[in-house]
Amino acid sequence: MTVAPPPVGEEVLELVLPGGTVPLGFVLRSEEVLLVARERSSRWPVEILRNGTASLRIGGRVLVGATELIVDPGEKRSVLDRFLEKYGPARFARWYENPARVLKVVLGSSSGMGTHGDRYHDWLAAEFDNVADDYDRHILGNRINRLLRDRSLAELRRTFAQSRVLLEIGCGSGMETLPLLGDGHEIFCVDISERMLEGVREKARRDGILERLRTERLSAASLSRLLSEVGPAAFDGAYSTYGALNCEAELAPLPPTLYDLIRPEGRFVAGVYNRWCAFELMGYSLTGQFARAFGRSDRPVRVGSSRFCVDVYAHSVGDFERLFAPWFARERLAAVPVLLPPSDLVGYAEKFGRDFDRLDRWDRALARRWPFDRLGDHFLMTLRRSPRVS
Repeated sequence: MTVAPPPVGEEVLELVLPGGTVPLGFVLRSEEVLLVARERSSRWPVEILRNGTASLRIGGRVLVGATELIVDPGEKRSVLDRFLEKYGPARFARWYENPARVLKVVLGSSSGMGTHGDRYHDWLAAEFDNVADDYDRHILGNRINRLLRDRSLAELRRTFAQSRVLLEIGCGSGMETLPLLGDGHEIFCVDISERMLEGVREKARRDGILERLRTERLSAASLSRLLSEVGPAAFDGAYSTYGALNCEAELAPLPPTLYDLIRPEGRFVAGVYNRWCAFELMGYSLTGQFARAFGRSDRPVRVGSSRFCVDVYAHSVGDFERLFAPWFARERLAAVPVLLPPSDLVGYAEKFGRDFDRLDRWDRALARRWPFDRLGDHFLMTLRRSPRVS
């Protein structure tokens, strides 16, 4: 189906969602409608990408098609050039330059192929492919994000000092992978994003440590596939921090799989988005924003309520520990951070200026003490593999 666009001044597109309609700028390209989302916190692109389809009202007609996130840099540039040509430099600079997402709706096509889980993981992979080139800047440009990585790396080095072969679930851009490879570990990295893995391989090649790295595109939900590939007890330990675990709606299959993959007495270190964050609970409650104060109780925590580019799932310390019993037992626990704000509120942290380092020390001192260890933005939990499971 090809839709000829009316004159620019009369063009109107409305995205039809369950809660209403969203007016959007658009460009037609053969059988496709091209859309641009300026803000990463925009809710509408997540809705149509998660569902796999979009309903569009154009010129009184409702058209339906399959949705796709465009991640290829060349294609994204081509689409943006079309928006520039259509809307002119002033409107383009205001609404479309340097967007968070570029999407297409393939009219008349269906997203019904495959299971809902397949579609969800395909979308998730595209989202992380989309941010791969900018991921290091996102981490290194935010003081709280750097703090999270510094603390998790310190815990990993403490936990795996005597462990040689490690499994990393959700390596991202390699913030922890590269230092651990440099320490002499051999690491098997899995990630849902091939572009993330490409970046890690290139960095390892640059640093001369590629021979100790092995990668595979795999989601946390599909980890059981590794058993047939590497066999049981293939790893001295495993870890997953601040990402992959929080993107999965169902983690129940993970503990027994890790139990089989990790050698006896091996450890698993998890960095988890916490359901109960003291800074948010107090800060938002004091300003009357009670929905935000308790927003992490939602399943999933929606974009706009969380700072992530996708919906995520938060876990309490107790629920996470029970999830891993009886295969693993908790060895250590720390909040990350508890006094300092979450990374999306880093502006508050920057106001402390030179006092930030002092607050960081106080934060570290409280982070492992009850009840503060359960009230951080994230928590770091180190679990030991049980000797046997009856």
